[in-house]
Amino acid sequence: MDIYIFFVAARTPTNTPIHAHDETPFSPSLYNTQALDSALDFLQDGTTEGETEGDEFDMFDIYEESPDIEIPFDLIAELEEKENAALAGKPPSAASLNKAALTAAVAKWRKHENDCGSAEVQVAIANEKIKYLTKHLLANKYDVASRRGLNALVIHRKTFLNYLYEHDRPKADKMIKELGIRFRPPGRLWDKEAKYGSFTNTKSKFEKLRAIARQERDSRAVAAPSA
Repeated sequence: MDIYIFFVAARTPTNTPIHAHDETPFSPSLYNTQALDSALDFLQDGTTEGETEGDEFDMFDIYEESPDIEIPFDLIAELEEKENAALAGKPPSAASLNKAALTAAVAKWRKHENDCGSAEVQVAIANEKIKYLTKHLLANKYDVASRRGLNALVIHRKTFLNYLYEHDRPKADKMIKELGIRFRPPGRLWDKEAKYGSFTNTKSKFEKLRAIARQERDSRAVAAPSA
């Protein structure tokens, strides 16, 4: 408080009294001297005149006076057992299943035990992530961030497949066939059979029925002359 008064006194004009009810004229020299002495005492001792210096550890007395609390270890152990039992009966999450699938894919396509960055491993990892995000987007069609990540993964997988197809074509063909990837080599155009070969449901129910009826009719027509 003395420091604040010291600065106020330094900025106050010499002909202005501090208090409106005080009719005595203002004495800047005396007031500034007292304020300066109080500020120096405060900076040196940490206390001003008339104040007692308290113990800085008085705030910890409340912890010494608090009652002792007994920790219920039996109850804690019982709750932990119930939680473990609930977790044991809980089915695995989608994230844990995806992690296991990623580990299995890396173990299948890696060149050696420490392989984690070859083109085969990158294609396998990207393919598993694509399948996981595809299932997620089927249930959450408004998740735009996941859709953007899915597009990036498709481009990532295609880049490594192009590299693998250029340097090891038999391995690339094997991965394309086993993983069920629709792949067009660079510089080639799509043909209808290659483009729609991996789709299993490209026709409506009635078109399928018409196709089955047409096949039966053609088989009967072929078998009729021989009979």
